[in-house]
Amino acid sequence: MIDHEVRAGQLWPVLVALAKDRQITTYGKAAVAIGIHHRPLRYALGPIQDYCLGAGLPPLTSLVVSKSSGVQGAGYLGSPGDRGVIEEVWKFDWSSIENPFSDMHIAELDRTAKEILEDPDKADSYAVILSRGNGQRVFRRGVYGAYNGECCVCGLTFSDALEAAHIMPWVMGRGSLRIDPRNGLLMCANHHRLFDSNWFTISDDYLVEYSDPGEESGPYSSADRSTSIEHHGRKIRLPGNEKLWPDKSLLAARRADSQ
Repeated sequence: MIDHEVRAGQLWPVLVALAKDRQITTYGKAAVAIGIHHRPLRYALGPIQDYCLGAGLPPLTSLVVSKSSGVQGAGYLGSPGDRGVIEEVWKFDWSSIENPFSDMHIAELDRTAKEILEDPDKADSYAVILSRGNGQRVFRRGVYGAYNGECCVCGLTFSDALEAAHIMPWVMGRGSLRIDPRNGLLMCANHHRLFDSNWFTISDDYLVEYSDPGEESGPYSSADRSTSIEHHGRKIRLPGNEKLWPDKSLLAARRADSQ
């Protein structure tokens, strides 16, 4: 599993050094600085951007721009090219903020996720002490581990394409549900989007219930069918530990909300 927070931890001091020296850099140079290709750099920038937004900090990721355009790329959530934001980043005292993705911090989150996997009822106690960002990271680690890095619908194992989906969405769930792996399903990006868009639900028997098995919303391409209709009625892949199987009451509530 490629851990994007680990790469974020490597990138954080690079960006902090740029801010201290009142500089910006390009995606290519930032990628070289942490020893990766420029294309997956966005996965390291994402956690940093989310952390800054959640903590009310200036967007440190604004210091990374496209070599060709000179402004931030599509994944940037601010206003591309806003020099005032960059000035805020330069002026901020980043020495007052510990690297939120340091090896020690990541190890602590890993331990928390492991404890919840061993006893999912511990989610209640951890939910009150984890920040939103850390809660999401613990949830992702827990769900990934529960499903052994495999999409529960199609079996895809490319870690870069796998996402931890909430059965009951983050905004609707009480604190413990936000990190409880029993409120999670590991899915590839395609099936996560289809699930969140209510194209399919999961039955109490853990069967995929696709909303249009008769292709009434077609026409369907062969790729469409292989991603959707062909999974209708099939049982999802479940965690090896039955204690971590999806909560049936949450699946039922999700189905009711999708109607």
